[in-house]
Amino acid sequence: MKNRLQFISLMLFIFAAAQLFAQDAEAIMRKAEEKYAFNTSKAEISMLVYPQADNERNFREYSILSYGRGEEETYLEFLSPRSIKGLRILSKGGDQWVYFSSTGRVRKIAGKAKKESVRGVGGDFSYEDLGGEDMRKKYDFRVLQDRSDKWVLEGNPKTEDATYSRLVVTVDKSSYLIEKIEYYTEEEGHYKDMYMGEVKILGGREMPSQVVMINREKNSKTVIITHSALYDISVDEKYFNPNRFYK
Repeated sequence: MKNRLQFISLMLFIFAAAQLFAQDAEAIMRKAEEKYAFNTSKAEISMLVYPQADNERNFREYSILSYGRGEEETYLEFLSPRSIKGLRILSKGGDQWVYFSSTGRVRKIAGKAKKESVRGVGGDFSYEDLGGEDMRKKYDFRVLQDRSDKWVLEGNPKTEDATYSRLVVTVDKSSYLIEKIEYYTEEEGHYKDMYMGEVKILGGREMPSQVVMINREKNSKTVIITHSALYDISVDEKYFNPNRFYK
């Protein structure tokens, strides 16, 4: 009887510890996400697409204007080169629409298509990556490692529409800035790595000004550089309206 009670106590302790770690992970992710929280934003961005990660001379460059509102609404407009000018992407509440200026048509991105890169642009950021949706809505997190200066968290899908089968997120303890995200899929395994660096003051906030996505499957690389950013400014409602964002 005594051994049985000890076993039950041990199991309860393990369960309670697991729950505590889960809560800690959620709290860490919440604070990390809050670092990027704002009412509205406007940013000027460059995207550099390298078909071969180790060949710095061969790349395509795109100029992008971005607007954001809250945690779930993002608008991207490609300004150059001419071949892609006018392409627009709206992300809103987990839904995404793309306006192709070359055809004048709008396409809603759904399901597994969110794993794809933007048609006509390519690169290593999927539609979901560009959407900027709060990761906590699609993934449950737990603490994998508690280092002296960083937390390493694991995210597992809690919704069927999650693009990735697993995430591993590294968060800096002093700043709560996300430094790295590893992306896993059922098909490819360890698929991509995203690194955030070049921390600068942008619009009065301490933010990474450079994001690098490396595709381990294709050995390609895409770099996003934020040149300027403004926060909590007036933004036209049309940018977040699925029926008007392309007009």
